[in-house]
Amino acid sequence: HLSIRRQRQMCIRDRTELIVNEVDRIARLLDQMQKLGRSERPELAPANIHLLIERAIRSLRAATRAMPGISINYDPSLPDVYIDADGMVQVLINLLQNAIDAPHGRLDGVIGISTRYVMSGALRDTDIDRRAIKLPVEIAISDNGAGVPDHIVDELFSPFVTTKREGQGLGLAIVRKLVQQMNSRVLFERDHALGQTTFRLLLPVASGKASE
Repeated sequence: HLSIRRQRQMCIRDRTELIVNEVDRIARLLDQMQKLGRSERPELAPANIHLLIERAIRSLRAATRAMPGISINYDPSLPDVYIDADGMVQVLINLLQNAIDAPHGRLDGVIGISTRYVMSGALRDTDIDRRAIKLPVEIAISDNGAGVPDHIVDELFSPFVTTKREGQGLGLAIVRKLVQQMNSRVLFERDHALGQTTFRLLLPVASGKASE
């Protein structure tokens, strides 16, 4: 009788955990969809990008049971960037989560994150008013997963485009939305020779807010 009772208790506990997880998942999905549709301007302010990266990593470690190791290479001389801190943490979490998921259980999965100052880092902003905005601070997040199929590369940042079996296809769409709101850019690269996927964030420095 004790064994049957324990089995029932375990079954109830498993079902309860499943329900809680599904409720949390739906809540996250709704929250992501709301963020995707928002048009208000973020609160931009100077921020130390390395502190935000560490904040994102801590958040993922708290939520991920099997968190893989991350190879980190920071440029300690970087100036503060001019961004929305909370929005940037969400961007980093989404990109790092993609990198974590990419190896699909491979034992040799490698995730890297690096920062550097790019002297020629400038892009012409054609989305707003064709200003030339300097974006010299670069964050690169890479993985050695299978990469993105060629047929969806051009739509990678569009809503509901995903290669994950249980994904909703909103993570990268939110990344692009938040990054654009911060007058920054996100780029995707795939090095087929090295078998490496990289997302690059290009950010403005806090002291260089004026357009060129």
